[in-house]
Amino acid sequence: MSVIATESLSKRYPRVTALDRLTVDIGPGVTGLVGANGAGKSTLIKILLGLAPASEGSAAVLGKDTAREGAAIREQVGYMPEHDCLPPDVSATEFVVHMARMSGLPSTAARERTADTLRHVGLYEERYRPMGGYSTGMKQRVKLAQALVHDPKLVLLDEPTNGLDPAGRDEMLG
Repeated sequence: MSVIATESLSKRYPRVTALDRLTVDIGPGVTGLVGANGAGKSTLIKILLGLAPASEGSAAVLGKDTAREGAAIREQVGYMPEHDCLPPDVSATEFVVHMARMSGLPSTAARERTADTLRHVGLYEERYRPMGGYSTGMKQRVKLAQALVHDPKLVLLDEPTNGLDPAGRDEMLG
């Protein structure tokens, strides 16, 4: 079964073509998408999550059509965005609990999963500190935690090692 499938997928902007007739079929397992800046990797992820429309072609994630079933896809997929999108005056615990609730977890389960997930990514001791004081590596860990907290079937990581030193890169990939 395909986890991700695209057929002649294109995304065009007024002055640039980000994707040009991309056809892929990705099965279960770990797959890395490598390309230069501006190659269309982030654009592809946004289309796969149903957050941006394709100009033409089709895409499916976990058997669901990205153009029609974006919300259902996002319930089953964890997404770690490339850019820093964390509110500086909120703790990691508050943020990850909120994201767990947004993914449909009940309040008690959201709190329990948040504690477990923050422990898993190595932020348990710092979980109540406002994120504005976090290092780049700690912020990357929070973004990873919120992508994992609802136990998704698929995780999409956009530049997960961005801004990390070599040791942090190794930890993130581990």
